[in-house]
Amino acid sequence: MSRDASLSDYAATDSDGDDEREAATDDAADDPDAAPELDGVDPAQATYAWVPDGAACDRCAATVTARWRDGDDLVCADCKDW
Repeated sequence: MSRDASLSDYAATDSDGDDEREAATDDAADDPDAAPELDGVDPAQATYAWVPDGAACDRCAATVTARWRDGDDLVCADCKDW
């Protein structure tokens, strides 16, 4: 059975022996208030919506509490293309 390895045995270093995490800094890391660049990233979109008082289905206009995303629409269970 071999000896137990320490975490430092797995630490990544560059050719100078410096930690790669320290070497991989950029200008954004210097400004904690800088917004991250999101070029080409689509924002997240909910797949389900629940409204306690009910909301209209985007297809049949029925008032329902639960609607699911179908394309760009929020639709009731009857209109959802499962």
